[in-house]
Amino acid sequence: MKRLLALLCLVPLLAAAAPEKFQHFITRDGARLMEGNKEFRFIGANMPGLVLPYDWTLFLPERLRLPTPWEQEDGFRTLDQMNLRVVRTWNLPMRGAKADAQPWHYVTGPGEFNEAAFRCVDSLLALANKYGVRVILPLTAESGDYLGGIGTYASYRGKKRAEFWTDPQLKEDYKATVRHVLTRVNTLTGVRYCDDKAILAWQFGNEMDSAPDAWLAEMAAFMKSLDKNHLVSETRHVPGRAKMFTGQNIDLVTRHLYGNYKGVGSGWPAAITKELATLKEPRPLYIGEFGPYIDGKDLTHDNVVAKLRDFLDYVCAEKTICGALIWSMYFHHQEGGFYWHQIMTYPAVWSYHWPGFPSADAQRESELMATMRAAAFKIQGLSVPPVPVPIAPELLPFKDVPLFSWRGSAGATGYDIERAPAAAGPWQVLAANVCDGDVAYRPLFSDATAHAGETWFYRVTARSASGASPPSNVVGPVAVKRVCLVDELQDFSRCRAKSAGLKLNNDYNALYAEFLFRAKGSTNDWIEYEAPAPIERVRIVAFHAKQPVDLVCATSADGATFTPLAVERQARVLPKISGGAASGQNRTLLEYTLTPPPGQKRLRLTWPGPAELDRVEIFHP
Repeated sequence: MKRLLALLCLVPLLAAAAPEKFQHFITRDGARLMEGNKEFRFIGANMPGLVLPYDWTLFLPERLRLPTPWEQEDGFRTLDQMNLRVVRTWNLPMRGAKADAQPWHYVTGPGEFNEAAFRCVDSLLALANKYGVRVILPLTAESGDYLGGIGTYASYRGKKRAEFWTDPQLKEDYKATVRHVLTRVNTLTGVRYCDDKAILAWQFGNEMDSAPDAWLAEMAAFMKSLDKNHLVSETRHVPGRAKMFTGQNIDLVTRHLYGNYKGVGSGWPAAITKELATLKEPRPLYIGEFGPYIDGKDLTHDNVVAKLRDFLDYVCAEKTICGALIWSMYFHHQEGGFYWHQIMTYPAVWSYHWPGFPSADAQRESELMATMRAAAFKIQGLSVPPVPVPIAPELLPFKDVPLFSWRGSAGATGYDIERAPAAAGPWQVLAANVCDGDVAYRPLFSDATAHAGETWFYRVTARSASGASPPSNVVGPVAVKRVCLVDELQDFSRCRAKSAGLKLNNDYNALYAEFLFRAKGSTNDWIEYEAPAPIERVRIVAFHAKQPVDLVCATSADGATFTPLAVERQARVLPKISGGAASGQNRTLLEYTLTPPPGQKRLRLTWPGPAELDRVEIFHP
């Protein structure tokens, strides 16, 4: 009891400590959104990863975890730097009746909730207040309910999916979730969600195109009975298919725009103008999702940036449109690099990363991100300021082998890697402007110039167009035992030689556990590496589309005679893709490790059949 009283006493203190970034709730005046007496318009982003692990193509268990507060804050720093003043999350997944409970199941059963998961939303809202970003929070899903949406609610009661809209028990189950979310008290700020100004609107769920008018009206009225402060957003999303409902308790209508939607293509302004003409009552319309994905038809490498700029100019000029949200963006991973999310409808397209990187030139990422930032200031009548100087990154601990990562800094275009013989210096730059957007879920950098027996200290500095951050923390002393030559196959610069048939590939990276780059070869193709010292150990990752045919791994001391070696082999069959242009495809991941005899400095890998080489690590003194 004493502990409970102590916690209750803390609530007012937490509330008092909550940031006062917002002075007003967002309200509606006809077809306009208002922030006090000022019109509110925005360019924003979808960041589904802020509330759940949006890696659902392969269901990799090592990726399926909730974001940490550090990762969420990196996301909000990104939004703030781009002036993206609204973020849309995604649905709050429900656990299936027969499914194992997961950390990301917000609803564990009808009227039952996962407190640990909801603390992730607590952190989200605290950060939204800190950085001045409004939140649109969908509560469940029709499209995307493989995470646990309307079909899951129905299955718990032995009902059919379509009954979600009409069955009294299912409607009560959904209302239980609405009640829990809207009346929850944030454990970090002490503020009830229904009193939190950071929330722009509640959305019934993601892409609920089948929702009947009667259901929308009933649920909107229920939401308003619990929360008089916040707006309620419609959820039917496909232009030309389902009409937009403008019941008295619905404040916002929405449309999503993708090139593969029938009758839409890249003609987004025309599609939205047509939709606006169907509105019978004035409502602000926002583009809940749009994806400027290159399909080689409507959107190409040559026109995608100009077409995005034209679309955003249209949004800025059309006053009935209150805003638009790109799909989708991701943030840094706390173990280094970024999170990734393949857009499986198109090849070589993944979630966008700020500020954009050359490794994503296949989707013109850098230019698209700059265009988004410019529009985000323009729609608010503001000039575009210089990008901020990055904050200091955080170098993660390592020992023995100088193969390491760092927690990145939002907005950094690259990082300078330094080492020194002592913590106080003198510091020497090993590599300048190293990109942390080139490597997924693996160490970002290897100091290949070190030698066994040396001792070094390391630090990292982030850079942007506006300047350099303070240096990171120092890691050391690192007593080097071995060094690693790493090839991620982004190009062929690190191999000694190769066959002419090897080609680089980065299409559909989710088929490859979201690892980004590979060398694709077939029978009798080969690649060769040379280490500066005798090889101690080799680790290789490869992928096969059909029946795996193992690469032949051979080493040589003189470069003339290569001896094939036995390898340790681990195989992992990744699930088939269930939809999109890569539907039905799958890959087998093979990891090889080998220990050559003493004195071997050359490694040759030979293709007996079709395979894709993903990563090579060669350890030596």
